[in-house]
Amino acid sequence: MKKYLLAVLALGATMMMACQPADDNGGNGGTPDVVADYNMSSDIVECLLENYGDYYGIGLNDFNLTVTAVEASETGKIIAKGLFMEYMGESSNKTGLGTFAPAKINWSTGEGLAANTYLAAAEIEGEIVGCGYTEVDVTTEEIIAYEGIASGDLTIAKEGSNYVVKGLFTTLSGKTLKVDYTGAVEFGDYSDAGGMEPLSANKTV
Repeated sequence: MKKYLLAVLALGATMMMACQPADDNGGNGGTPDVVADYNMSSDIVECLLENYGDYYGIGLNDFNLTVTAVEASETGKIIAKGLFMEYMGESSNKTGLGTFAPAKINWSTGEGLAANTYLAAAEIEGEIVGCGYTEVDVTTEEIIAYEGIASGDLTIAKEGSNYVVKGLFTTLSGKTLKVDYTGAVEFGDYSDAGGMEPLSANKTV
């Protein structure tokens, strides 16, 4: 199968400012007091949700969710945060909405892909594969955090015209990551785009 590597998300002048941050007091799943090691509950500037159709030829829809936030630290640094989730929906799921649990993937055979699951991260030969999170110092391009997402549920819903994205995850290193966002999402449907590949794809023979 094609292997998926977590790439540092690049930020540039084309970054859209359409997304409005969620109320940070909203919490996730009724836990507003959770203090996470990494938090994407404010300063979100771009949200992308893309449907790549039955990319793997297994009768499931392949979705990519990318959330980008920019935060000014107390020391004056500008920190870019990126969350990338790749997940599988039922063949009837064209919108990407639902709740998705981690799937442990056999990266050699491709076994483990299933409906209503996301590609839980693993470390293979020093590389993180699967879903993940990054933090980068925009000025120096220093990578501050590079984490694979190992467990926790992802929920994507709609309230009127707004999307609601929630998750409380544990990374491969044992840290916690919280996302809690309500607002606009740019949706792209590439399910009939022929040769287009998911943004996370890194082709191997």
